[in-house]
Amino acid sequence: MLKGLALTHQTMLADTMPWFLPVFVFSLLAWIFYSPLERRLLGYDSGGWKKATLLLRWLPPAQVLIMIFFRIQAIATRDTSHNEITRYLGKGSSSIQDFKLLLTGDGGIEIMVLIVLIFAIMSHRLPSLKHVREELQIAFRNRIMMFSAFILLASSALFFPEDAYARSEPLPIQTIGEIPEWSSFIPVGLIFALLMFNGELFAVTTLFLSGDSFNKISRRARAKVLTLCALSLLFLSARFDLGKSGIHQFIEGDDALPLVLLVHIGICLGLILQPSVRFDSELNHGENRSFGILVLSAVFGLITLVLTPMHLDALGVFGPDLGPYTFGVWIAAIAFAGTMFVQYLPTLGFDAAPRPELWWMKMTLTFAPVLLCMFTPFALYLIPAIWIALPFSSLIPWVIEKDCTTPSKSFVLIPFIVAILATSIVPFFSSEPFLGALLLGWIPGGIVTIGLSLHMREISAAGN
Repeated sequence: MLKGLALTHQTMLADTMPWFLPVFVFSLLAWIFYSPLERRLLGYDSGGWKKATLLLRWLPPAQVLIMIFFRIQAIATRDTSHNEITRYLGKGSSSIQDFKLLLTGDGGIEIMVLIVLIFAIMSHRLPSLKHVREELQIAFRNRIMMFSAFILLASSALFFPEDAYARSEPLPIQTIGEIPEWSSFIPVGLIFALLMFNGELFAVTTLFLSGDSFNKISRRARAKVLTLCALSLLFLSARFDLGKSGIHQFIEGDDALPLVLLVHIGICLGLILQPSVRFDSELNHGENRSFGILVLSAVFGLITLVLTPMHLDALGVFGPDLGPYTFGVWIAAIAFAGTMFVQYLPTLGFDAAPRPELWWMKMTLTFAPVLLCMFTPFALYLIPAIWIALPFSSLIPWVIEKDCTTPSKSFVLIPFIVAILATSIVPFFSSEPFLGALLLGWIPGGIVTIGLSLHMREISAAGN
């Protein structure tokens, strides 16, 4: 009756518990909406609902801990039903050297994810927050949880690939290479360090009503993020080919994709969004405000619709015809349309920012590449245009609105225009225009931030 029936012993996580990874996705989704969920659950009288908030908070790190346990068990037993063990270790007796694979292989990502998740949960206990009100500490923690979960979900196909958790058929009959070198852990470390500290910066940037409570941690977070961005850009320029011959590194899911995206978020938050909260709060009522938004929208649209196709054309993988321009205009139009759509959010109650309509336009452009890269890695080529367009959102209100003091032309406006022209044109004279744009693209944002900071001091000194 059972003749010919073969039972396969499956020990990989997704084979043993097929429901595990879908539950992990939903637990990260719960983190994105954790703040309203927590308020709702704590509003009930029963103590069981408080335990439910603890479950929502600790479920993702608990699941990652289980992933790591499966990884350790497979390495310790050299379980060749695991894809990674078959590729790098094969059959035989285990040794202490095998555990190098725990950090340089898929386990390294899981360990760093666990650190990021625990950091997010415990972030309200940071020493820099010990004098901050408890409700602000909790809000800070919830924002970091939201940011961390969003990035992990957006990059889930890269961080948690299917073959890392489900058995492939057929398996190789012998090892296909040595255990990866320790240097392979460098991009993983940079990615998750940026994820943690970008989360800090995102939290302090988006908590508008906190006053001066986060001044200390915001300075430290900006310094850490910008330092990590500089190190990451140096690493990318030395390690990866970001030209035509290296585009497969993005398409095939290399570490370069999430690293570039997190550098992009770090530059936007550290150089533009976080300083702009203060700049926008110093604006007056806004005489000519509507015209300023119209001009800013035109600038956003023009820069993204022109520069994005040009960078795709320079890449040379879309052919000699209109392919790069069609695709570039398409992804730029989606990003630009998003900045128009979010203009309705302040009317729906999302108006805590000093200038909510400007704020949502900036946030949309910042996170557009992250969302679009879930569908195509070529959305990365929006980044050069966004880095050039975003600084206008801080500067235009000060130039156009009639009830504001215009910044110095010689110290702010002229250097900014020169930097815009240089960072738009110069990268195309290099062999890797995209890399050139990344190495130079932060300059306009830096000029605007430094110039407006000094302008604020002048206004403050004149007022005293």
